[in-house]
Amino acid sequence: MVPVTIETLVVAVLPTPSVVVLRPKHDDAASENAFSERVLPIWIGPTEAASIGIALEGQTHLRPMTHDFIVNTLGALKSKVERVVIDRSEGSTFFATVYLEREGQTVNIDARPSDSIALAVRMNAPLFVDEDVLNSSSYPYDFSKTDDTEATMDEFHSFIESLSPEDFSHTE
Repeated sequence: MVPVTIETLVVAVLPTPSVVVLRPKHDDAASENAFSERVLPIWIGPTEAASIGIALEGQTHLRPMTHDFIVNTLGALKSKVERVVIDRSEGSTFFATVYLEREGQTVNIDARPSDSIALAVRMNAPLFVDEDVLNSSSYPYDFSKTDDTEATMDEFHSFIESLSPEDFSHTE
């Protein structure tokens, strides 16, 4: 299992899908792993994306939303989310397991990754992805930061200024 964090969340309106992008964690260069420069995008529904976004921003509603209700129910039952593991993928469908702890016992619950992530964020539970899932479904991503932002912006502005409407015409 590889610990991950939410790199970004895109909340879209249908018919455009929303996406949560997970990235393997590493605290410093010494702890980088084979997956440290990869991302795992998971397409999710807009409702679940909004729920994750609300939790990430620490917002609350007057009345509990579905994931808040589940968190409240777990609290009333003296349970907590111990961890969430995205443990399998079949094509573009991902599967997750929520590990609940109650009175020293661990209970495994099959769940959608989007619901699992929404709960984990609300309960500060760690997120993990199985290595096989990362091997089969993640993508390389360059996280390096350029030190010369001004030069990059100058180059971009020069490119924009060199464009003309003819550049967008389709000649065959």
